[in-house]
Amino acid sequence: MPVWLEIDSRSGVPIYLQVVAGVRHAVEVGTLDAGDRLPTVRQLAAEESIAPNTIVKAYGELRRMGLVESRPGVGTVISGSSGERGRERRVAALEDRLRTLVRDAVGLGLTEDELWSLVDREFERLREGSSGG
Repeated sequence: MPVWLEIDSRSGVPIYLQVVAGVRHAVEVGTLDAGDRLPTVRQLAAEESIAPNTIVKAYGELRRMGLVESRPGVGTVISGSSGERGRERRVAALEDRLRTLVRDAVGLGLTEDELWSLVDREFERLREGSSGG
């Protein structure tokens, strides 16, 4: 599974919308940049055990949104206009999400150390996933 994509078949959110949200988020935070190739429909469908039509629907929605484009001989790529978002804007969006996360953690009664422990575990999970583990 691409590190930028998490599918939860039990969430109640249609899978194609989860794929759309995953790509949008990855572009927003800079994980995916202009020109980056997305997995082929067959690759992603096989990796995620999802019907290929679901991926086709997600990629079609991303095309309508202008986030991706199809290039003959290359495949589906992040569009050039997506990469024009500046780093400052991406950092600001991350700060907004971080504020919400910290507020939620405080609301749950987590200490700063407990929250850092959760963050460290997530970093480790992502490192393991990106190394093919």
